[in-house]
Amino acid sequence: MISNFIFLTLFDNLILEFISPFLAIYGFYKLFDANRFEFFHTGFFIGILWFYWVSFSLVYYGFAFLIPLEILFFGLVYGLIFLVCGWWKNKFIRAILLILISYFYPFNFNWLNLELVLVPGLFEPNLRGLCAIFAGILAFYYLKKFKLLGLFVGVILALQITQEKPNFLPLKTKLINTQISQYTKWNPKFSKQHIIEALNLIDEAIKDGYKFIVLPENAFVTHLNLEPNLEQILKEKSHFSTILTGALAYENGRQYNSSFLFSKGSVQRFDKFILVPFGEEIPLPNFIKKALNLLFFNGAKDFDKASSFSDYKVDNQVIRNAICYEVTRSETYKNSPKFVVAISNNGWFTPSTEPNLQRLLIKYYATKHGTTVYHSVNGSKSEIITPKELWVVKFINLFKK
Repeated sequence: MISNFIFLTLFDNLILEFISPFLAIYGFYKLFDANRFEFFHTGFFIGILWFYWVSFSLVYYGFAFLIPLEILFFGLVYGLIFLVCGWWKNKFIRAILLILISYFYPFNFNWLNLELVLVPGLFEPNLRGLCAIFAGILAFYYLKKFKLLGLFVGVILALQITQEKPNFLPLKTKLINTQISQYTKWNPKFSKQHIIEALNLIDEAIKDGYKFIVLPENAFVTHLNLEPNLEQILKEKSHFSTILTGALAYENGRQYNSSFLFSKGSVQRFDKFILVPFGEEIPLPNFIKKALNLLFFNGAKDFDKASSFSDYKVDNQVIRNAICYEVTRSETYKNSPKFVVAISNNGWFTPSTEPNLQRLLIKYYATKHGTTVYHSVNGSKSEIITPKELWVVKFINLFKK
């Protein structure tokens, strides 16, 4: 029940979207009165339903046989977290601990956020919305004469009552979408072919009159700052359109996952500042980190990172840069930027529900900060994600069409 939103929103149906948060509310109602074992296996299956796809990347390192173990690992980690929440029988304590789960990041991974269950439907997807729902459930349990009234008041207080007007960049923007398999993307044999394909996509966008062209994360699988000829080609094309592309960078013995901005014949580089745990960095003590890097990544070192997020300007518009995992982190939305341009490679995990969960997380932060997110992706669809609309407005607009 609690996890339904990840799957029902795949259908892009307004009725299912309306129903989704009520199923989650019923799930929380049952959980509040559960025993410790039920808390554990609720967390266990939430961990699996939300994050089973993380293990899919093992295929590309030759460790597909470990997929069941990694799925089991996620189940056990979140099972134990939920067990802690359910250790006390007092429902108020349980409610508080469940709320705090969204702000506890095991291994610096923040994708378990229970406020996300309110992204679809009528409610405000934030701390206020979740607290109001929990207060309504507690009222239903503890009030003797006014159970339904208490629940109703909680639901009313959780409703979304305003919506942010979305902002859009004032120039024609092309979000390039690619569907390159990970089997070929990182294979040096296909490097030249992929570079040619990316350059052709840029040429097509320029021909179609786009003034800002955004390519996905690692659209060029090379250390772009060490490729002067390729850089020069992109600089020349940038006299016609501004180009943002993902690529690797290498400097002073350090490797970075970066965005490169080509504009009017010049180039700027923005390095990623929040790395993917167990993908780009191992968030464990050095002696364990070295052993895991040796075992899974042929001894490669962790990526290095920038000291903070990066902002840049396109057509006098200030834009916050985000590379994949960064677009789902609260730090990226500090000071509520008007625009975030994000690039991702979801090819590691597709086909799965990962792109949809990522989209819901982006929608959550876009709503919370009034930000419009331009998202260029490999492996799933590229799109513009705006703050959440009122469900009633969406419903009325459906009939107007």
